[in-house]
Amino acid sequence: MIQNTASDSTLYGDGKLMLSVDTSTVSMTTALTRGREILGEITSKAERNHSLYLVPTLQRLMAECGVRPDELSAFAVGVGPGSYTGVRIGVTVAKTFAWTRKLALLGVSTLEALALGGAGSASEYTALQDGETVRGGALQAMDSLLDAARATGETTWIVPLIDARRGQAFTALYAVSPEGWKCRVPDGIRLTASWTDELLPLAASAEAGPGRVVFTGELELHQEAIRSFASRWGGPVTEAPHELRARHAAELGLMRWKRGETEDVHGLVPNYTQLAEAEAKLLAKKS
Repeated sequence: MIQNTASDSTLYGDGKLMLSVDTSTVSMTTALTRGREILGEITSKAERNHSLYLVPTLQRLMAECGVRPDELSAFAVGVGPGSYTGVRIGVTVAKTFAWTRKLALLGVSTLEALALGGAGSASEYTALQDGETVRGGALQAMDSLLDAARATGETTWIVPLIDARRGQAFTALYAVSPEGWKCRVPDGIRLTASWTDELLPLAASAEAGPGRVVFTGELELHQEAIRSFASRWGGPVTEAPHELRARHAAELGLMRWKRGETEDVHGLVPNYTQLAEAEAKLLAKKS
């Protein structure tokens, strides 16, 4: 449940400390920001071990940046979709921090954060070593995308993909244009081949079609569908593999915070988009 709490957006986020986390994929990514300044970011491959390492990583990040927990004002978290267990861990930790520390809680789409990061040039982002702390920088991916769109007058579609096995992906469609950033098709789980078939007539539309389509995220197992789309559409298609980073969840969270769109701590729920495999099998046996 979103609570609109802002009467003056300048009171929210500017110069204040925020932790950001996303554990929806094989990457466990955390960031600490002050306003738009990135104090530190740690991203590591901790698949199936997020529950062991997330809290110690947050403690390490704050210690290395010289920040105490009682100095925090907000916590942004990727709510999925993605790994069922991973999403649940991140949301649970965020809700616990927010409740015990009385922090503003900000839920953001994991796919939107992936799209925001993947749409930019890879050269804009610091190369990552697993588990190292990246220091410095600013939350400016959205500004860069909008500036480029306004300079060229071009609309770009961004299709983030998180592999969901059996030819499926968690995916959505986002667009950046001179008019701004927009979600065109909401987050969901889809067969990639059918999804690219669905995108084709949309992209071919003279009125709403993009000048370029960017597929980003976990692309390796979905290249056949992507390249089939590219060959049939005929317009510019970019494959931009991208690893989820907490700085982009932080940027989206800060935008929501400034609009006063905080979450009710007890009402925030993960966006699983599907039942966990064990639950699905149990229901199938009962039916």
